[in-house]
Amino acid sequence: MDIAQLRDFIAVVDAGSLSRATRALHVSQPAISQRMAQLEAHLGVRLLDRGPRGVRPTSAGRALYRDAQQLVRQFDRLAQDIAVSRPPVHGPVAIGLPTTVAAPLAPALFTWVRAHYPGIHLQMFESMSGYVHELLLAGRLDLAAVFREDAAPRPAELPLYSESLYLIGQPDPAPATPADVPLTDLRDVPLVTPGARSNLRILVDRAFAAYGMVPVNVGDVESLGTLIRIAESGEACTILPRSVVAGHDPRRLGVRRIVAPALRRHVAVLTATDRYEPRDSVAAVRQGIVEVTRELAAANRWPGIRLAERPEAADPRHEAP
Repeated sequence: MDIAQLRDFIAVVDAGSLSRATRALHVSQPAISQRMAQLEAHLGVRLLDRGPRGVRPTSAGRALYRDAQQLVRQFDRLAQDIAVSRPPVHGPVAIGLPTTVAAPLAPALFTWVRAHYPGIHLQMFESMSGYVHELLLAGRLDLAAVFREDAAPRPAELPLYSESLYLIGQPDPAPATPADVPLTDLRDVPLVTPGARSNLRILVDRAFAAYGMVPVNVGDVESLGTLIRIAESGEACTILPRSVVAGHDPRRLGVRRIVAPALRRHVAVLTATDRYEPRDSVAAVRQGIVEVTRELAAANRWPGIRLAERPEAADPRHEAP
């Protein structure tokens, strides 16, 4: 097994069919079919389920796909390091950010990295939280911001901040208190939320279930902008952190903190592996996320967040203060 076989296998899985993979790899279909058969024979396991609609990885294939992503990325970085003279901390760093985190963080983080580590090439992926976590587990990302329901320490995670969740929109009837709304008052309020894989959806479902309620979910929406526009339309409400609607008039749109109980989620930075320390460039970007988050909070440019207790990350230039 060599790196070329791994590249071919990744291309086949990404394409979902041998014929589509041939166009990406610029080889014939019999050639790519033979390469996949040779790889399976070498490993002694079936890696792909072949069908009339294409191919899908088996459980063994999914494991190989995840690890192959890491190996190919490391090989490419090693080749770049040998071929080109670069600054001490350099190379691509792939980071995944849920949309509600990316809105305030991504532009400031990009500026920070350019100023402190010009040799780092940022690759930013923005999506809903469930998909970001899947990309990290699949080996497509070096680190990601992830949501948690508590602040308990976990391997390979750096706590970042926590935030309260708010009801966005004008429920009918309107709550008596303009600023707050008890969770139990949302029993019959139509809601739009991200899909079932989203951390936000899981948190909301569990909070309602603790009070013997089921949220009236009238739509799954995997777009932050669309969630806010639906809330503006009055057709349904949504549940989001306050920071994502900071530019709106809170009384006109309807921005009420959920209380009794308060809904709160925690955000941490998770690296791709807990088996070893990330390389210097990944550690540098992780440190940048911490510093930028603290700067934005101090300047009141990220409203509604509460910083974690002295989050620390290794900075390859110096010891953290």
